[in-house]
Amino acid sequence: MVTRAMNCSILELDALRNPQRVIRIAYQQDVPLTERIRGLIDTPAFHRLTHLSQLGLVARVYPSANHTRFEHSLGVYHLALRYLEHFMGFADFAKSVTTIELETFVLAALLHDIGHWAYCHPIEDMRLPGLAGHEERAAKIICESEIAEKIDSQWTCAPQDVARFLSGEVGSASEQLLFSMLSSPVDIDKMDYLQRDSLHAGVPYGRNYDQQRLILGLMADPTVNQLALSGKSLTAAEMMVFARYVMFSEVYWHKTVRSATAMLQCCVQQMPSAENIEAICSLSDTEAESYILHTTEAGTLASELFGPIRKLHKSVFQCNASNNPDIYHRVAGLSYVELNAASRRLQELLNCGTTPNAVLIDAPPTELEVQFDLNVYDKITDSFTPLSDRSPVVRVLAEEQFDYHVKRVRIFVRSEFAEACRSRRDLDELLLQSLSN
Repeated sequence: MVTRAMNCSILELDALRNPQRVIRIAYQQDVPLTERIRGLIDTPAFHRLTHLSQLGLVARVYPSANHTRFEHSLGVYHLALRYLEHFMGFADFAKSVTTIELETFVLAALLHDIGHWAYCHPIEDMRLPGLAGHEERAAKIICESEIAEKIDSQWTCAPQDVARFLSGEVGSASEQLLFSMLSSPVDIDKMDYLQRDSLHAGVPYGRNYDQQRLILGLMADPTVNQLALSGKSLTAAEMMVFARYVMFSEVYWHKTVRSATAMLQCCVQQMPSAENIEAICSLSDTEAESYILHTTEAGTLASELFGPIRKLHKSVFQCNASNNPDIYHRVAGLSYVELNAASRRLQELLNCGTTPNAVLIDAPPTELEVQFDLNVYDKITDSFTPLSDRSPVVRVLAEEQFDYHVKRVRIFVRSEFAEACRSRRDLDELLLQSLSN
């Protein structure tokens, strides 16, 4: 017999309404805890997130951006409860969703980053053969660690339900809607990290939208079983889309962050073996930095990135898919091995000395980062229309693809070569030449 989630029957929703125990996170946010949530948080697998920075190399530019994936995971879990509380007010959802589905969603929200490791995203962007991604690692941790034992003993759902949900394998209409709360243009992950990253980085960009208004305007689009918006939250959604645009432009892909990223990726690529790279995946940020510093064959580069005196490479050239599509698409499609070889050839063409890795070509991640597939309810026509049709702000970002303007191909060089390289007028030609060999 299917268990129905009538009257907000899971313990975590009761705790949201009447919190007995809370954990305080920034900004003045009390996250309600149940005993079974507390038990998961106290496991070694989850506690390791306290030693993993949410933003990694961004702290090289914004030094206060040292918050952790532990804090972010709690914030996403809290938002999951707020979304559920809102949707349990819709009779159709409350009658159709099962307790197993609700519990699976809550656990997925809490554990969505459990498979991350130190500097996970820059290393994953390298697309190294044989290196398991954080989603695969998350499934293994959820199904095979102490977390699995706690889910089996204290929850109605199974560990495999959570792992399947996180992979996007969803079935029922209510499960599809729940998944869109975790992965969509206005999902709980983005809603938390935009505000949290902005707060800790000390910039206003990610907080310039009305979170409460946006949540109050959420609804379900029954034609596709996805999150949608009522007209009253349209402005809040526009502001969230724009906030994400500015955060990527000014924080996540800041040119100095990308310099540090290119240096890190070069250090990882020059580890002696795949086993050395795999070893990083079990280390904290501090441990990984020390391990890379003492293991990579790119010793000088690693010392300049992680050593006592910071000496990051300088940007001497940049282009995007809009102003130089030929270079952009040729570089973006390269494997990291090919990119590293092109960097070596370019160093020779630029006469940048014999010190290894004096020139680095930075290729942006190929995945599109901003989504626009969200519908808005039109009360007059009793129908749903795409957000981009209702919003000039979103329309411009959708048609003038965000990724093509904010993401850039860059050439970074050691500081002593920067002035000479910037004075050259043939950098684009030399870059193309290095890609052609």
